[in-house]
Amino acid sequence: MLSEILKQSTSYSLSEFGTIIEEVIHKGSEKIYSSDMHSYVSKNHDLERGMQTKISLQRKFFNAVQKTQTSSLHLITEAWCLDACIILPLLKGITIANPSIDIRLYLRDRSEDLMQLFLTNGSKSIPVAFGLDKKGQEVFRWGPRSAKAKEVLSPVINESYGVRYQALSNFYKLDLTQSIQEEWLDLL
Repeated sequence: MLSEILKQSTSYSLSEFGTIIEEVIHKGSEKIYSSDMHSYVSKNHDLERGMQTKISLQRKFFNAVQKTQTSSLHLITEAWCLDACIILPLLKGITIANPSIDIRLYLRDRSEDLMQLFLTNGSKSIPVAFGLDKKGQEVFRWGPRSAKAKEVLSPVINESYGVRYQALSNFYKLDLTQSIQEEWLDLL
């Protein structure tokens, strides 16, 4: 079932997804995102670019990526999602560590059938990352955020979006995907 849904779903490479983001930011394109989402896309892109220059793969994680049986890594995402944008620098690092891993991104709001397979407690929480082996069998599933990010969010979960965004973005700027790498280490 998953393989059929993946064949029917529109996916993007990291560079294609980057082009979508650039079109929103620099051209105000509404092809994918409505104008009310542009400020979120822009803020998240700034955070992602800042992290890209500082992120490094842990040695154990780098070695695990090089030796993994995961042949493809898939991410259900949206450019307006803070938790999703911070994974992009990690995926770029993975492509350097193991260029043979095929990385594909799917837009949550345009991949309904795929998203239905990866609900979190019945909701469409993103990001969702999952890996497949060469036979197309699911090797791992992860999402929508690390346990450490959940701890940061917990005390401010009922606060305004601005408070939640600030708490999580501050955490992500310091963590630089280290907590995700630790969790994925056991999954790869």
